[in-house]
Amino acid sequence: NTSTQAAAKQSPMAAADYISVCASLLEAHELFELLPTHGKVVTLDADLPMKHALAALASHAAACLPVWDSAQQRFVDIFSCADLVDIVIYTHRALSACDSTGRAVSAVGRAESSGRGEAQHALERCQLRDLHGLKRSKPSGFVMASVDDSMYHGCVLLKQHRLDCLPLGDASCSSSLLHLLAPEQVLAFLAASNEFQQFNERFVVSLVDSVIPHCRPLRTVTRGGTLADALAILSAERLPAVPVLEPTGSLFDVLSSRDVRELAALTQTNDPTILLEDCLRSLPPSRLRVHSVSPSDTLATAIARLANPQVAQLVCVDEQGGVCSVITAWAVLAAILPPHTEG
Repeated sequence: NTSTQAAAKQSPMAAADYISVCASLLEAHELFELLPTHGKVVTLDADLPMKHALAALASHAAACLPVWDSAQQRFVDIFSCADLVDIVIYTHRALSACDSTGRAVSAVGRAESSGRGEAQHALERCQLRDLHGLKRSKPSGFVMASVDDSMYHGCVLLKQHRLDCLPLGDASCSSSLLHLLAPEQVLAFLAASNEFQQFNERFVVSLVDSVIPHCRPLRTVTRGGTLADALAILSAERLPAVPVLEPTGSLFDVLSSRDVRELAALTQTNDPTILLEDCLRSLPPSRLRVHSVSPSDTLATAIARLANPQVAQLVCVDEQGGVCSVITAWAVLAAILPPHTEG
């Protein structure tokens, strides 16, 4: 108890240390420095069928893509993997409602009309413009920063608006979009900086005292659950990922909104009653799929590991093997910014 109390007394000072280091570093650099040397921003048209939008997300392994409205001649939205989760759910509910009123063909007829089924076709026929109403939980407007702004300003916008990514443009041209800034890119910049190496000891503070308070409330599913169970949790709670547990409560796997992108591209979202275990088995194998950490691991560890764009999240597992949190780059970013930057 004495050591716990001592740690609690020290945590505000420790937080002030790493927050101060990060704020100074981010204020001293412009967002322009985070732009890739090569590469163009893949843009989706608001009238584009979902089939092509989904293909673009999957082929570019993108978590977010900007949406351009030709009629208004401006960017109007960001289409993300989280939005795709909502769209899959909406499609299935709409088809179920249609079935219940007898206006749809039979399930057998749907299966025979295509090997992928009516749900997949309905999903692919939707247009991005038609799906705007599904995004009520998102802030209105199109939040954007100039590449001439400081990294600190960009990070504050990401945190305040709870954005999956921040569009970066040219201040002299409102229709110019040069890059989509993701939280993990900021962590990669921080991890590679001299300041991070020089003041590394200031980041030796436990995850439970630094990042976990900024994580979303934990929700889990069991491996015997269905895809519909996981999608409902991801959508309702606006979660980036949901841990999949063994019947004993230990970690089996994790299903993220990025995984849903892969499943949809593989036409594996057609049947929401499919077992999660079967869904996960159909995903491309990757040694970076499930990464676990301990609550006592350090902030420095989380920054270094999430700086890898292939690591979408860290699952925090305690000494008893119980899952206690899911840590994302966004949560780490929120932890290293001053408290007054809350939205």
